[in-house]
Amino acid sequence: MKKGTLMVLASYVLWGLLTIFWKLLADIDSFYVLCCRIVFSLAVSAALLPLTGGWAEAKAVLKDRKLLLRMLACGLLISFNWGVLIYCVSAGRVLDTSLAYYINPLLAILLGFILFREKLTAAQWVSVIIAAIGVAAPMVMAGQFPYLALLCGLSFALYGAVKKKANVPGGISTFIETLLVAPIALAVALVMELNAGPISTGALSGWRLLLLPAAGAVTFLPVFLYSSGIPGTPMSLSGVLMYINPTLQLLCGLVLFNETMSSAILVTFVCVWVATIIYLVSGAVQRKKAAGTVPAAEVEQ
Repeated sequence: MKKGTLMVLASYVLWGLLTIFWKLLADIDSFYVLCCRIVFSLAVSAALLPLTGGWAEAKAVLKDRKLLLRMLACGLLISFNWGVLIYCVSAGRVLDTSLAYYINPLLAILLGFILFREKLTAAQWVSVIIAAIGVAAPMVMAGQFPYLALLCGLSFALYGAVKKKANVPGGISTFIETLLVAPIALAVALVMELNAGPISTGALSGWRLLLLPAAGAVTFLPVFLYSSGIPGTPMSLSGVLMYINPTLQLLCGLVLFNETMSSAILVTFVCVWVATIIYLVSGAVQRKKAAGTVPAAEVEQ
């Protein structure tokens, strides 16, 4: 396996196992943890930016007003996504986060159709419809609606859509996104701390205090690995590897955190898994057909 592919694989494994890290802070207010995650993510990305030679590119982005607005949108969307994820873990709803990242590629397809007028194949439409049936199943069967999974998945899909338009490298993007939202996050964290916050009350003390700065490192590391490895990794392989993340989240929820899956949610997962298989198989068939239609002269080049 190539170095780039190993880095992408490692990023998905880390993202999948991050639920264990957030569980260590489950008794702390989710909004406080989110604010600390944003602030320390900025600190880590700023410290590492000179090592990657990204200061010049970062300055160029900061001078581009249009690009800066897109980065602000990215910062707000990913902060919302992080907040929902942290809340789900602390509330014992890890299965919701797993479902969110299973349906994320399908939501991305739908957003591509709506926002970028990308054409969908028949198989992709079938995938989206089956996934939609799965999402609606809990509401019909048990009067429930997986709103947390949808909020988490949709916010990340929108983040991806805006990021696609911005086209800024991963490490620089993380730095600027957090830079734009960190002042608000820092102010909120300080206000919460001054009003019986977790550190001042002793709810967060000892070795667990180290988890706050560590939140920045565990946020930045998978982003850095993914951004570094994805240029040398075939998108078809990356598209398969990405399902390691929600699968690990699912296993963490069921095995480590003893969460239960109701019959209604099981129907949702089955529908999403079927939709995902159709999506992956149709994508593989399309790529095979496209490879077969490349002119011989072009292949020789």
